[in-house]
Amino acid sequence: MLHTHRVDDPFDFQALRIRQPGKLLPNRASYEIFNDQRQLLATATETEAHHRLKLLSRPAPNARVLAVTTAASAPVLTMVKHHRERITDLHGPEGDLVGRIRATHTTRHYTLIDGEDQTVGKVVGDLALKRFSVTDATGEFARVRKTWAGPKEMLTPSDHYRVEFTSPVSATVRLLTVMMTIVLDLTLYEPS
Repeated sequence: MLHTHRVDDPFDFQALRIRQPGKLLPNRASYEIFNDQRQLLATATETEAHHRLKLLSRPAPNARVLAVTTAASAPVLTMVKHHRERITDLHGPEGDLVGRIRATHTTRHYTLIDGEDQTVGKVVGDLALKRFSVTDATGEFARVRKTWAGPKEMLTPSDHYRVEFTSPVSATVRLLTVMMTIVLDLTLYEPS
């Protein structure tokens, strides 16, 4: 059910907010994920390079790595955003591939792929890159909207997003949808 929070699915809420706070460390992205009641659910923080060597069999110098943890610091996943391939791999706490987010065509189009290499969603944004529709074979199941972060948005790289699920989806699809918001922000607004 959409409104019931499960321990194994930290994002099991109808609406979520993703906020990029002001920078704690230069050149490192950081995001906070809240439910609609503004309860902190998880954080995504760019790690140092040595973490990527433990995760990947081959070094990936052209990748950004973010660790996603719950508010209680339990690991949720590791995101590896590759620059050249326009793919972001999502690995579970044990290193298993949970899914992929692929930028297709332009920065307005993304494909959500599960751990079995099956397409589970398509994301298309408007020309202003403010509103995105997330669909599967049956239609729209989520909407992503870039929201105003306040006056600090003009002075800092601080962005806010709202994800609203309009239909029930699996935990994997929900996870991919929420992480796509961070991939979108890293692609459009974060320097490499």
